[in-house]
Formats: sequence, structure tokens, C-alpha cells
Amino acid sequence: MTAHVTLVPRASEGAAGWCVEADTADSIVARRNALAALWAARLMRLPADDAASYAAEVHAADFTSPGSDDVVHKLWYDLNRAGVPATPQAVREALSRCHREALAQVGATD
Repeated sequence: MTAHVTLVPRASEGAAGWCVEADTADSIVARRNALAALWAARLMRLPADDAASYAAEVHAADFTSPGSDDVVHKLWYDLNRAGVPATPQAVREALSRCHREALAQVGATD
């Protein structure tokens, strides 16, 4: 009986390192989206159960287009619709703070 062996490129060859880096980047963005959604949910005074669902909605919105503009737009629109005055710039600043927090949280688990 012979075993079939698949060679996996070394991290120095790019493939393995890319996968880990892409996975980590995705984790950071997902965490950032959740933190930003929870920030907005608190401002909109959503109950805890609704805040968790809202976090999933915000994360799903991130797949609309490349970059974070889709998340910024959703948060800005939802905040204003709920009567919480917010500018796109204020939402971007909050998203940036959430990104830094997500980096720290994901880095602490590696």
C-alpha cells in the first residue's frame, strides 16, 4: 500500500504564511465589526439580544463591497434612523478605535 503525499509549500514560499495572515486579518475585521456594532447598539439602546443580532447584520454588511465603506454606511444610517446623530467621520473614528481593540484582542489569543 502506498500513501499519497501532498507537498505543502513552506511559509517562506508564500502559501502557508498567506493563509495564516489572511485568516488573522479576517478575524480582526470580524471582531472589529462586532465591536463597532455593539458600540452602535449601545448608542441606539438596543436590548442585549437585539445587539447580538445587530452585530451579525453589521458583519454581513461588510461583504457588500471591498473596504469598510459598507460598514460605515450601515452604522451611520442605522444610528441616524434611530435618532442618534452621527456623521460618517464619527463612525469612521469609532470603527478605527474598534479596529485597534480588535488587533489587541486577536493578538492576545495568538
